[in-house]
Amino acid sequence: MSDAGNREQYPYHRRFVRHRVRLKVHVHSGQHFTAWTANVSEDGLSFEIPAFLPSGDEVDVWVYVSRAKKEEPPVETTCRIVWADRGKKGTRHGAQFTSFAADGKERLAAWLVHA
Repeated sequence: MSDAGNREQYPYHRRFVRHRVRLKVHVHSGQHFTAWTANVSEDGLSFEIPAFLPSGDEVDVWVYVSRAKKEEPPVETTCRIVWADRGKKGTRHGAQFTSFAADGKERLAAWLVHA
């Protein structure tokens, strides 16, 4: 069965592995929030912030993927909010990457290989 056929039969089956990692993120949605990821994949991430963002909203997210003590600029991306749910200290959000600045997609993928 093709990949598209699998997605139709199993619509909630994920195409990418979710890595349970805590990475610092800055979320820009008219307001600015600093948060930590709960998980990250090549397709998106989840994070918790005090505010509720509706599904479909576009937000800018900077993901800090530096290793050890080496300081690197964040991966700059635009994401679409795909779900929101009550969290422990705010609202948990799931966001799908829609675009990346510069070499962000490649840098994130390289980081995930070692996550």
